[in-house]
Amino acid sequence: MATPEAAAAAAVPTKAAPVNAIIPADVVGMNAQALDEDLAALGFENVIYNSDTGKTVLLLSNWTVTSIDNPGVTQATNKAVVVHVTK
Repeated sequence: MATPEAAAAAAVPTKAAPVNAIIPADVVGMNAQALDEDLAALGFENVIYNSDTGKTVLLLSNWTVTSIDNPGVTQATNKAVVVHVTK
């Protein structure tokens, strides 16, 4: 029979290793909302949208992608992906 300590140790979830995905490279000119959906489908959890004009990005469908940091690079999906956009 297992001790209470052993049962408690077995119940502690282990932290899963980060999953990796490739940051898309061919994104210039895409609608930011469409890219956001693509990045989510790849598993990216933290996407940061930076406006080329300094404005706050609220409604992604109103923005066009001008670049993405580290295109074509394999990266952990829990790390930030930075997308640059303009109106």
